Amino acid sequence: MATNDPAGTVQRMFAAFRVGDLDALLDTVDADTRWTYVGANPKPTKADLVGKAGVRRFFEGILRRLELTTFEANEVILEGDAVVVFGGESGTLKATGEPFRNEWCQKYVVSANQITRMVEYNIQVEPR
Repeated sequence: MATNDPAGTVQRMFAAFRVGDLDALLDTVDADTRWTYVGANPKPTKADLVGKAGVRRFFEGILRRLELTTFEANEVILEGDAVVVFGGESGTLKATGEPFRNEWCQKYVVSANQITRMVEYNIQVEPR
């Protein structure tokens, strides 16, 4: 039986996101995963996503709307099967070319090297 590697699983998911490889990203996600996104990006938004299809739609929307120039995990805290990541991202809105910068906190729960739960709190801050 493979050892659960929560931090490694989240790192693989981030690496796939950075290069826009949604298939590799979804390889890190459990079929019954539940994701919750709470943000103000730029208006208050809450999304509850279930399963790989929901997660795919979430990331397709990000890649369709945003041109990311930075995506940084600044601090990672590991506690058992949970990984908490503080970070940020910046870039431009594809529709308008306007710059944006967001800061976020994400919590992942990983079981058998699959992300079973994610919660993200994201806020837009002034562009750099």
